[in-house]
Amino acid sequence: MATNTQPIQIPDDRLSIEKRGDGALVVRVQSEGPADSRLPDAVFSFRCGDPQYTYWLSRFRALGKRD
Repeated sequence: MATNTQPIQIPDDRLSIEKRGDGALVVRVQSEGPADSRLPDAVFSFRCGDPQYTYWLSRFRALGKRD
């Protein structure tokens, strides 16, 4: 069975990333679908040292935001 090892990148227009004063990143992913049946947005937080922190920091910077 073949597996796809390429990650799926969430489109920038569905993302909101903010960097808090303590350095943590808060990532919000907007849900898709009709408004009457849409799930709540997903919200994640990452701190320096978390396995995905560097990835989300690069996305934060790619959105033109500053540390």
